[in-house]
Amino acid sequence: MKNLKPQHIGLITAASMIIASLLSFYVLQLPIESNFQLLVYFIFTAGIIWSLMNQYNKVVEKRLFKDFFSAGFRTFVIVALLMAVFTFVFFSINTSFRDIKIAENSRLIIAEGNHLPNEIEENAKQLKKLFMPIMVSSAMFRYLIIGAMVTAIGAGFLSRKKIN
Repeated sequence: MKNLKPQHIGLITAASMIIASLLSFYVLQLPIESNFQLLVYFIFTAGIIWSLMNQYNKVVEKRLFKDFFSAGFRTFVIVALLMAVFTFVFFSINTSFRDIKIAENSRLIIAEGNHLPNEIEENAKQLKKLFMPIMVSSAMFRYLIIGAMVTAIGAGFLSRKKIN
C-alpha cells in the first residue's frame, strides 16, 4: 500500500465516501442533511492526509511544498469529480429530497401572501430545473475548497519538517 499513486488513493477515498453515504441513507435511514456527513468529510480529509504522508515517506533530498500539494491535488480532484458524479446519480434516483425542498419553498412563498398561484407554480418549475445543477456544482465546489485547504495546510506542515 506504500507505493499507491495519489490518483489511486483518490479512488479508494471516493469509494469509501460513497459507501458511507449509501449506508447512512439506505441502511441507517438517516436524512441527507444529517451530521453523518461529517464522517464523509473525515474520510475525505483522511484520504488527502494519506496521500500527503505517502509523499512524505518517499525518499527525497528535499521535501518541497509543491510536491506535497501536487500529490494532495491529484487525490482531491479525483474525489471531487467522483463525488459530483455520485451526487448527480444519487439525486436522479432519489427525487424525494428535491420535491420536499421545492414544497417547502412553495409554502414559504404562500406564507408571504404576495404571490399569485401561477407565480408560485412557475417558481417551483424553475427550482426543479435548477436543482440538479445547483446540487452537483455545490458538491464539486465544496470538495474542491475543502481539498485545497486540507492539502495546503498539510503540504505546508510537511514541507517544513526536517529530513532525518
